[in-house]
Amino acid sequence: MEQPSTDTTGRLGRLGRLTLKELREILRDRRTILTLVLMPLLLYPVLSVAFQQFFLSQPNPTREQVYTIAVRNPDEGQFLMSLMKQGGLNFDGDTTGNVSAQTKFTVQVEEDPEEAVSSGRADVVVRTLGNFRRGFDPRQNLAIDLELLSSPDSAGGKDASDRVFESLRNASQLLLETRLKALGVPQRAQPIMTQRRSLSSATTETQPNSMIAVIPLILTLMTVTGAVYPAIDLTAGERERGTLEILVAAPIPRVSMLIAKYIAVLVVALLTAAANLTMMTITIRMSPLSQTAFGELVMSPTIVTAVFALLLLFAAFYSAVLLVVTCTARSFKEAQAYLIPLMLVSLAPGLLCLMPNVELTGLLMVTPLANIVLLGRDLLTQKATIGAATAVVGSTALYAATAIGVAARIFGAESVLYSTATGWGDLWRRARGPQTAPSMTAAVVTITVIFPLFFLMQGIGNWFPSLEGRLTVGGVILAVAFGAIPGLVCWIRRVSIAPWYGVRPGFVVWPGLVLLGTSLWALDHELLIAIAAARGVDLRSLLERLATYAGGFREVPVGWIVLLIACVPGVFEEFFFRGFLWSAIEKEKGWFAAWLTTSVVFGVFHLIMPNPLAFERLIATTVLGFVLGWIRMRTGSVLPGTFLHMLHNSVAILISYYAPNLQGVGPGQVPTTHLPPLWVAGAAVATIAGLGLIAIGKYPSKIKSVVS
Repeated sequence: MEQPSTDTTGRLGRLGRLTLKELREILRDRRTILTLVLMPLLLYPVLSVAFQQFFLSQPNPTREQVYTIAVRNPDEGQFLMSLMKQGGLNFDGDTTGNVSAQTKFTVQVEEDPEEAVSSGRADVVVRTLGNFRRGFDPRQNLAIDLELLSSPDSAGGKDASDRVFESLRNASQLLLETRLKALGVPQRAQPIMTQRRSLSSATTETQPNSMIAVIPLILTLMTVTGAVYPAIDLTAGERERGTLEILVAAPIPRVSMLIAKYIAVLVVALLTAAANLTMMTITIRMSPLSQTAFGELVMSPTIVTAVFALLLLFAAFYSAVLLVVTCTARSFKEAQAYLIPLMLVSLAPGLLCLMPNVELTGLLMVTPLANIVLLGRDLLTQKATIGAATAVVGSTALYAATAIGVAARIFGAESVLYSTATGWGDLWRRARGPQTAPSMTAAVVTITVIFPLFFLMQGIGNWFPSLEGRLTVGGVILAVAFGAIPGLVCWIRRVSIAPWYGVRPGFVVWPGLVLLGTSLWALDHELLIAIAAARGVDLRSLLERLATYAGGFREVPVGWIVLLIACVPGVFEEFFFRGFLWSAIEKEKGWFAAWLTTSVVFGVFHLIMPNPLAFERLIATTVLGFVLGWIRMRTGSVLPGTFLHMLHNSVAILISYYAPNLQGVGPGQVPTTHLPPLWVAGAAVATIAGLGLIAIGKYPSKIKSVVS
């Protein structure tokens, strides 16, 4: 029993030594040090200076701004200043009025006011047309004509002109009010007054949000930059130097070589990410314009740690993608030529995130790079949600696992290691003979393809106004995702699916399945209520929304509803989870790993289904997955689980469909309350009896040897 542990320790030791060798070679290179150390040291101070110059060139309400008004003589200046003060304008050095105002004015006498504005010594010119009087008698008429001049090329001049014009208009209104009061006229100075306001405050958040989105975008792009050179050098570079063939000749498994190279690339990418994140944090904390540029952004240790964890996930994904591309290149230059379009394609979704009002929803949650940048922005602004974070982390982890599997398949191809031909064709070659199960790589790739389909499905379904149309589209996409796609993979890999359905369990198993199928819905409902209550959810409101959601089903024929929501999921989900995925995992890791993994993945997939209680149903669906997996393990067949899945869904749907006709009977109370205790007790007894019948059923000898 000691030998497996010794072998594992030896393999890990060899992998560690090989990884350290790859890291030493990479870190000795001056180009790696340049990307890792010098670029962050130079980039962020330069960006800080650029931002500073940009914001200094704009009229900024967060710092004090002093505008200069040019006049022709002191008397005119004194008169105009008194008018503008009445209109609410603040002048530099005032001890009255709004002394804390950020924008102030000063009056400056100029021999040629127009030239002063043109040369930049003043922002605006105010002058009287004709004679003016110092005093004002409300018993006499007053008519003063003023001229306001500013440069159209000056942003500050335009702002100053607008403020001066507004103050003079206010002063005119005050003088008119005084005149009307002196005459005894009950009329306000402004007969028609219009107020403007915005229905949304989104525009006030566009600038800070867009600037904050720059931070994760720059960090992800720099992380990619750090991983590019090591990925090229450790694959195409070694092949060009002729050292890859020597390394392959060593008594080391090729998968271990690839993992060592992958870890080396990932470590350099993470070191680059850490250096960039550190320098960016220091720059934001020390920059005097950080609040102007980034609003109330606080780079706390918790937020920095969360952003780094996000970069870790992204680096794991992109390092594998880079190895996939560079493994097929014959030289360093060829690898660079491959990566240029990859970088451009990666940049596009990242730039999309800089557009105003782009939210982390729908297909963007599973779009590579865009989801990382948007989640990073939401983490920095403390607006991230658990659902969105789960979708981003889950999809990126799937993409990373898929890329690693593809890289391993390409790297192990003889055409990549020894010949001048590329290895992409090796991805699509069919197996030489029939297979009993798909490979783990094929299973992971299939999940990666299926996962984004559900986000796409939500968007496509909204194109159809009727519920029947949306359900039909959902059923078709589910059949394609869980049936056609894994079926195509089985055809390419020559995997026979007949053994998944071939074992015939004893007769006593079927009554047990009927008991489970007609009773699990009640326990499922009570578990859902308990989870919602534990989360502090308004249970009645939540279940009323579910009742409304289920009530819409009555617009569709009951047979069509049962087909689309019970039969189609039961057949195709069991084909995928307890057939395709189960056999792939069981072949390499054993039945327990297959049982555990398929049950958890089954629950997670239902989390992203369009359902008002998707989160609350996560645990209940995962428990159902464990029950279906246990039946798959006991019977050795997908058929019993398919039957149970369809029956369970059908009973739950029919109870919701006919709930108004069942009022007062028990099941009709499902939308708003707990079930009666007798119903719950009866369901528990039926569930235990069903599990017992399945446990004592007769099975072929090969199944008995597995479950014993």
